[in-house]
Amino acid sequence: MAYTFPENPQPYTDKYFLRANEILKAEGLNPFVRAQVFIRKGPGKTAGLDEAVAWLDRFSPLKENGGRVLALPDSVSYTPKETQMVIEARIQDIMELETTYLGIISAATTLANGGGDVDLSKVEATMRAVVEAAQGRAVSYFGARHWRWDKDAEIAVAAFKGGATSTSTDVGAALIGQKGMGTIPHALENIYAWLSGKETAVLESTKAFDRVIAPEIPRIALIDYNNREIDDSLATARELGDRLYGVRVDTCGENVMQGATLGDRKYWEGNGVSITGVAALRKALNDEGFGNTKIVLSSGFADVEKVKAFVAGEQQHGLRLFDALGVGGVYPSWMATMDIVAVGETRDTMEPMSKVGRTYQPNPRLETRLGR
Repeated sequence: MAYTFPENPQPYTDKYFLRANEILKAEGLNPFVRAQVFIRKGPGKTAGLDEAVAWLDRFSPLKENGGRVLALPDSVSYTPKETQMVIEARIQDIMELETTYLGIISAATTLANGGGDVDLSKVEATMRAVVEAAQGRAVSYFGARHWRWDKDAEIAVAAFKGGATSTSTDVGAALIGQKGMGTIPHALENIYAWLSGKETAVLESTKAFDRVIAPEIPRIALIDYNNREIDDSLATARELGDRLYGVRVDTCGENVMQGATLGDRKYWEGNGVSITGVAALRKALNDEGFGNTKIVLSSGFADVEKVKAFVAGEQQHGLRLFDALGVGGVYPSWMATMDIVAVGETRDTMEPMSKVGRTYQPNPRLETRLGR
């Protein structure tokens, strides 16, 4: 099948992947990684995998550099969280492509399983409701990986009409005279976990960002990689001091935030980014003298009721729990997710390495589609 490709995928790429690759090149880091792709929603029929493989073949030299891609074929049944694709390649060969190949898979899977195209009026309405609920805090659109690259600019326009102040891709941000925004992805932290140990992955990746990226770009540490949101925030704040603008909490649904209470109060307790977890983090930062360190929340905040719950939580805890939101799911999508699950000097010597909660899930159904 013939597919349409842009001349350059970078404008459609989340800025944190572009900056991560800039850091890797500056620091001379290019190990092999194993990346697995799954979709939480299901069961369903696979779609978009053929095009995603073609995309990787078009824009990545992974095949020439000894890498390979394994995937399920399109139009077969899959189960929730079943691994649909595995990419084994040098990290610099694939870092900048995650947004776009995931968007291809997400959109195609949505459409193949009864979903509709993105309704831009609903995007605008949902974003407006989130912005209103956030009560003056900045809200950024972070959903480029949830749909195809060639629709990103239109979706960004709708998000801006709804009150979003920025977006993560250059093609979207250009519409309001900006550049895409974003700092550190989990993929970069995996490389520093391999290099220096998981215990210091958050700190070392943030220090690398501080060394390489232009000083006018805010330093925002992604602090949930090792599920030690408090400990890693404090360690990074102590090291960077006033250079640390803030921390971003993106705790996945498999984990309970450090300091959170267990229970079944939705949004308040239990798995993912919770009110009790963020309150514990804010209090810990304040108690250590880092009251000026901002907190950015992402993961599930297109849910207006969740945003309202966090604002209510501020009243109960007597703390400002968040200073900004990164919001992706402002339209229905069977969104694909990628996690790096192994790292090594060569493809044959990779060792397990992943963020907490997302270990390798091998799938014997996968077929080699690119490389060997």
